[in-house]
Amino acid sequence: MQRAAHLAYALGSALHLIHVLPPQEVLKAIFPDPAGQEAQLLRERAERVLDEHAQGVMERFGLTPECKLIHGEAHRAILDASDSLEANLIVLGARGEREGVLASETVGDTALKVAQGSRTATLLVRREVGDHYSHVVACAKAIPSDRAVLDWANKVSPEDLIHLLSAYTVPYERRLIEWGAPRRTLDAYAGQEQDARAQRLSDLLREFGLPAARARLHVERGEAVPTILSHAGQWQADLLVVGRRAHANPLSAGSVGSVARHIAFLAPMDVLIVPPAGTA
Repeated sequence: MQRAAHLAYALGSALHLIHVLPPQEVLKAIFPDPAGQEAQLLRERAERVLDEHAQGVMERFGLTPECKLIHGEAHRAILDASDSLEANLIVLGARGEREGVLASETVGDTALKVAQGSRTATLLVRREVGDHYSHVVACAKAIPSDRAVLDWANKVSPEDLIHLLSAYTVPYERRLIEWGAPRRTLDAYAGQEQDARAQRLSDLLREFGLPAARARLHVERGEAVPTILSHAGQWQADLLVVGRRAHANPLSAGSVGSVARHIAFLAPMDVLIVPPAGTA
């Protein structure tokens, strides 16, 4: 909530605070009293807490958020609310009410489902809010969707340095080496790929009007996820901005090799996941 309020204030945007209560049929099963008084008391308490949060936002940021309680399955209710409000950003905690159930996972089920199903950008918050984002890493692939990634990085950090990082590998490199491919041939391909990416991404930075004082370009040979996380750690990044695949369920477990999914699980900082333009 604090991060959403901070961004809404900085961007001059409206802020909606949403809380999802269990589905009505679940509450009726748990509180079977015919008059539904216990379920109503639960809703009233939730409304009071939401109003208290809104009051805190008003006092700190001078914003008047719209508050809404909804019943339903959490991720579906959030996505429906986002669509109905025509939101351009969803902000939620990377870990939810079930954190600790699966200690090896560092992103909650609701957060993952929202990120994979949203038509708009989704910010997964991990860290306490201290200030605006000032160490942002935008992850690029030298493809058209990089434009949306860089646009968001520029929005949330309009004055500080942005690192535009593109990691690449030689396709099937290990297998080719096993088959006896000369390393100099693979290195020559890698050099060409590096030059091509650097050119495309330099053009993108010029399109945005971002000089070297505002954006540094890094094209690095290496597997995407470890390369991104290693550099983000070196640069003390507080936000990673990463693009999402366009096809269905791009962050699900079946999407082997999805950089966005692995970054969402493994990054120790906040992660902003950006769908490609025109996502349905």
